[in-house]
Amino acid sequence: MEEIEILSAGPDDTRAIGARLGNCLRSGDCLSLRGQLGAGKTTLVQGIVAGAGGEQDVRSPTFLLHSIHPGRVTVHHLDLYRLPDGFDLASLGLDEHLEEGAAVVEWGERAGPGWYTGEVEIAILGEQRRRLQLRLPAELAQEFGRG
Repeated sequence: MEEIEILSAGPDDTRAIGARLGNCLRSGDCLSLRGQLGAGKTTLVQGIVAGAGGEQDVRSPTFLLHSIHPGRVTVHHLDLYRLPDGFDLASLGLDEHLEEGAAVVEWGERAGPGWYTGEVEIAILGEQRRRLQLRLPAELAQEFGRG
């Protein structure tokens, strides 16, 4: 895993970072998104979906649990906020979804280990400012660095 730290000045920057990441996303990638409420996880996913060639209408799936965004790479957006710690993502068929696309999982720390190929942690630095720490596999990190 390679670590990349990026500062965001606001939601537009966070979406742009997400778009760079989404542009590199491949089928089988599964990213855990971590950060407190309001950190910008869904904003990042909006960019990821756009970068992967999907539509812009991305909302937090807190009540839906799972939404699907077709594009160059289909992005499965999951939100585990309302689920108990240790939740088994296999019960949602995530392994099947990863065969046909990629997944981004908000509150990923609530799932059991072993699913994620990378993670993004978002820290609130101020009203608009965020620090994003990406831990990505080498190939994805290199591709991200070129974007």
